[in-house]
Amino acid sequence: MNIMRTIFRSPLILKSGIASMDQGMLSAANFLIAIILIKTVAKVDYGYYSIAFSISLFLISVQNAIVNTPLAVLLVTKKGGEKKAYAASLCYGQFLALLPAVCLGLAVIIILRSWGLDSTQASVATALCIGAVGLLFREFLRAYYFAEEVPLQVLKMDALYVALLLCLIALSYLFLTISVAVIFILMGVSGLLSALVFSRNRDWEYRQESIREGYRENWKLGKWALLGVFVTHVQNYSYLYLLGALLGSVAVAEVSAARLLLMPLMFVQEGWGKIAVPHGSKLREQNRIERFFKEQILVSLIVTLGTAAYLVLVLTFRRTIVGSLLSGKYENSLDYVLFWGAIFIIRFITQNASYGLQVTKNFPTISKMNFVTMLVTVGSAYLLIGTHGIEGGLAALIVGGVLLAGALWFSFGKTVLSTRDQPIASAKENLVPILSKGDPVPLLDD
Repeated sequence: MNIMRTIFRSPLILKSGIASMDQGMLSAANFLIAIILIKTVAKVDYGYYSIAFSISLFLISVQNAIVNTPLAVLLVTKKGGEKKAYAASLCYGQFLALLPAVCLGLAVIIILRSWGLDSTQASVATALCIGAVGLLFREFLRAYYFAEEVPLQVLKMDALYVALLLCLIALSYLFLTISVAVIFILMGVSGLLSALVFSRNRDWEYRQESIREGYRENWKLGKWALLGVFVTHVQNYSYLYLLGALLGSVAVAEVSAARLLLMPLMFVQEGWGKIAVPHGSKLREQNRIERFFKEQILVSLIVTLGTAAYLVLVLTFRRTIVGSLLSGKYENSLDYVLFWGAIFIIRFITQNASYGLQVTKNFPTISKMNFVTMLVTVGSAYLLIGTHGIEGGLAALIVGGVLLAGALWFSFGKTVLSTRDQPIASAKENLVPILSKGDPVPLLDD
């Protein structure tokens, strides 16, 4: 009870509330966009949107692993001008890699188009490449302000982003047309404009030596990140790609429509995650990691109970939901809501253990456990989709998720017990010896 009173009396609950409001607003915007697409485009096109959206999450996960998560862990160790130089180096450095990557992606699309790539698929891929510039710039600023523990600034920036995006979508609907490619272009434009507005007063200077130094420090965490991101992304999204390959994009559309109904809960997971790592890092520096462990357990319990109540409401009013939000062609999607509810709970519990291990800089453990459970998930998804269709793919996610959650929480608890009686060194001091094993740095994405 003492830990509960402490949480609700501290600034943590306010910051977490603001972060949840921010993620709730973004989730509501994504929910609205998905509903617009469900009602205006063909089912096969909505399947393409679901696959492209998962790819955009993969790109953000790569950025998180190499740039944003080291930023959240290390910024607290910087002081004064050193902090400004570090942030500037990461901001400018990512564009040195991003812009050539976009050009390369566009060249590949042109080549594939000449080899017979479907025109719709080509347009969606092109829009995703172009839109990635704005999306990743905005994601970096979000990570920076969260690391500075000023979530209100993130809320303001994302409010501008959502306002711009919805206005542009409305104009497109009135004067042009709505398509999956148009949506991704507008996301990129809105992200770029909102990020430019909220970065103009940062007074960040472009210095090549600072960029080299900043990424050299980040690279100690991020040099294995691509493998880690690949592992976790495959674990979370293998079912989607296998469904598209084995059953077609219509099956992807159906299962994605069911997942859409859980989106109002996603903001809780994302909002807490943005606050948890910087908050836990501060507790680590104060040698109070045991408190963070208890907070993660409490938050996991609260969200589990809330999710169960939400599922009861969705299933009670399923006919109303199909009639008002979805269309008749997606009526079967309601059959998968319970699966998604269980997956969401498992992922939230898993994420909390992962945040704890990230805060204690125990990245190798996350990577090894993710790799093992990824193999279980992909193998079972392939087998179960072949025999049980969509339900089999979702069941495979549950199996892999339960195994990963148990393993990560066991390791987190063991880490807390081992550090109870001895101080944890600062991030700078502990960074090199802990990461010298050469293991990947995975991030659990949604």
